[in-house]
Amino acid sequence: MRVTASARAAEVVAEMATRRSGTLTITIGTGCCESTAPFLYEDMFVGPEQQPVGEVEGVVIYAPDYLRRLYPDDQGPRLEVVDEMGESLSVETELGVRFALRGTGVDSTTEPEECAVPATAEKGPAVLRPVVGSPPPELQRLRIR
Repeated sequence: MRVTASARAAEVVAEMATRRSGTLTITIGTGCCESTAPFLYEDMFVGPEQQPVGEVEGVVIYAPDYLRRLYPDDQGPRLEVVDEMGESLSVETELGVRFALRGTGVDSTTEPEECAVPATAEKGPAVLRPVVGSPPPELQRLRIR
């Protein structure tokens, strides 16, 4: 399996590297609800089931064995940017975007197939949602991995 990244995804990763001081990693297959969604984490402990499957802007992309088996050799999806918010702990959401995986021939400029349920609201401008505040004193030195 080999995961690549669009130029825009590389720009977002590079921007987050300037905003974060810890080690960034991209993991696939770690979400509870979106089992194959990519997540950009700071100081994430990568377990033994996660193996490198790509790199973008010096940030290693990891995936578990069950997902790596789906893409033989250098086949694999591409990391793309979606201009909408999602509920996520992935740090790029601070920019009002989220990452998604796309297959070959599909990118953020490709028109999607018509949906059976039409959108009901106009899309507004992206809302930047930086993390504000700080944890309580007893948690400030805790490193979550």
